[in-house]
Amino acid sequence: MALMKTAYFYGGKDIRVVEEPVPEPGPGEVLFKVMSAGVCGSDLHNYRGHRSRDDERWQQGHELSGVIAGLGEGVTGFEIGQRVGIEAEHLLGCGECRLCLDGQYHLCPDRGMRHGVRQGSHGFSQYDVCVDENVTVLPDDVSFDAAALVDCYACGVHAMNRVPDVAGQSVAIIGAGAIALTMGQVLKANGAAKVILIGTREQPVEVALEAGSAEVGVVGGSLLRLGSSALKRPFDGAQDDRSVVEAVLEETDGEGVAVTFETVGGQTQLIQQAIEMTRRGGVVSVLGLFTKPQAVDPAMAMEREISIQWSNSFSSWNGEREFMTALNLLRSGKLNPDPIVTHHFGIDEIAEAFAVADDKRSSGAIRVMVTPWG
Repeated sequence: MALMKTAYFYGGKDIRVVEEPVPEPGPGEVLFKVMSAGVCGSDLHNYRGHRSRDDERWQQGHELSGVIAGLGEGVTGFEIGQRVGIEAEHLLGCGECRLCLDGQYHLCPDRGMRHGVRQGSHGFSQYDVCVDENVTVLPDDVSFDAAALVDCYACGVHAMNRVPDVAGQSVAIIGAGAIALTMGQVLKANGAAKVILIGTREQPVEVALEAGSAEVGVVGGSLLRLGSSALKRPFDGAQDDRSVVEAVLEETDGEGVAVTFETVGGQTQLIQQAIEMTRRGGVVSVLGLFTKPQAVDPAMAMEREISIQWSNSFSSWNGEREFMTALNLLRSGKLNPDPIVTHHFGIDEIAEAFAVADDKRSSGAIRVMVTPWG
């Protein structure tokens, strides 16, 4: 019996790598060798103790890519050895409800369930299985790391699809992680005139500028541009909400941006900040997963008629899967994934991978990849 290494999560920082049998693909499933799996911000919520689960242990890793190693009964159109990208299985819908039939399977009340069984991707393993409908053959010029980032890009595609056309508009992104940087590249690829990216540290904002994710960075209320030797105003490490908003207004002639995308979530109060930097009649799009209630000033939002939208993962838009939209943008060369991936760790080093991803201030990490085969 062939064995593989896989990581189990027991809550908090308790992560254990064990050996267990390689799974067998069932009917309609594909077995693949995992080559790259990203440590997502949602993975870190449990690690930080901000979310609890009833399970004694569980597996994770939904940003992933690999090589086909086996085909289940009834699977056609694939061959062993093909390089593939994987759409996260926790987004599977029932396929029968109103939302699924409308292509919005990410909103299915039974999302993540199929035939009464909970589905999920297990990228922090040497092998995983996936339903064939979520498997996409990769072109030779798309790396495994880039393919694992398609999940992030697809989240950006979905958020962009839900707001008014960004072409020719100034937009802001709160955050400087992988979702923010991929969001910025998607917006630029779709004609945004100016992307202003807001972070709390210079290093990831500089990476964003170099990666083409933004034209202007804001750190602590100070402005940073590609190639600038210093911040426009001294930055003492403090992040003041008022100065951040003022910096964005300064860059937009006092009007504010057409759309603000919030990508951080967590426990920080950010939605009100997003409202204040958005122009009258504009939109705030919330991608970040908040683990603490947010306080907003409804009078300000109403007076300015600011729309607040929630953008939850991705599914399809106008009949096309947003995962494929993102992959096609990647194929076109309009996206630049390489600077976003900053660290690699093997499966036996997964505890270190999570520690590095958790402490970005010290590590400089943006997206950490686990490569289960070293």
